[in-house]
Amino acid sequence: MQDIRKQPCHILTFDLEEHFHASRFDSPMRRHHWSSFKSRIHSHVERILEILGHHSTKATFFTLGWLAEQHPSVIRAVSVAGHEIACLGYGHELVATHTPQSFRQDIRRAKSILEDITGHHVVGFRAPSLSITAHTPWALPIVAEEGFLYDSSVLPIIHDLGGIPGANQWIHRLSWNEHSLWEVPPSTLNVGGFRIAIGGGYLRALNYPVLKSLLSRIEALDKPIVAYMRSWEIDAAQPRMRDTRHSEFRHYVNLDKTADRLHQLLADFQFGTICEVTFQIRELVRLVSWSGAILRGRFPIQSQTTI
Repeated sequence: MQDIRKQPCHILTFDLEEHFHASRFDSPMRRHHWSSFKSRIHSHVERILEILGHHSTKATFFTLGWLAEQHPSVIRAVSVAGHEIACLGYGHELVATHTPQSFRQDIRRAKSILEDITGHHVVGFRAPSLSITAHTPWALPIVAEEGFLYDSSVLPIIHDLGGIPGANQWIHRLSWNEHSLWEVPPSTLNVGGFRIAIGGGYLRALNYPVLKSLLSRIEALDKPIVAYMRSWEIDAAQPRMRDTRHSEFRHYVNLDKTADRLHQLLADFQFGTICEVTFQIRELVRLVSWSGAILRGRFPIQSQTTI
């Protein structure tokens, strides 16, 4: 274990959710039985925290409100360990399944639950399965109106559950009238003529030397890597759910390699939380701390800024 932690230059994020929350296996029947499924989140978090501690690394945990209600002690443990708690919404529903009103209620409920549990302002949001798209243009303004400082939902690629092809792939600021929001897109790169997300299933599916080479390309551009994983990806022994071959392959491929892959990433790159790495967001958090209240998205920051 390292004795002195260096200033991180890249961002590591986890979506804190159970294996049965995966959108690819979602159905009304499965949702009805969420509370009866055996939770595995305690062992997931324990293992992830152990690996992060070994490398003296902090991360941002986008956390599901439903999960936080069921297991508040897990969320407190992550927060007490010095990691950032951010919001993944309440019910793990794709944004397109919401109306603007129900989306607002969902994220407001989750934010309140997480703040009550941790005693800290929750300033970051990510849509379940990164599901903000060009067909839900109302979502990001609502995120800003609800007091979040940043979003990390927009994949600038073609994706079956989300994605906005052509969107800015680097950290940048968005604004609507009196409200503003920093967008922190998960990292993407052009590979063989296609833009892919360097996170989630690709962290498991790609050969590690290839993955390291791709991440090094981002680092060479003097841009922060924004890596993301789901907490259940650390668990190769999770119960198998049945669906199409494609869905099963994407969910279960190389789960047994995730822990080793995470060790390798943390040894080769210096990661931290979103608030820790992104100066502009860190300064806004300080403003929030000084004021004692979220300022409803109205912040004195320059427009048209890309990191």
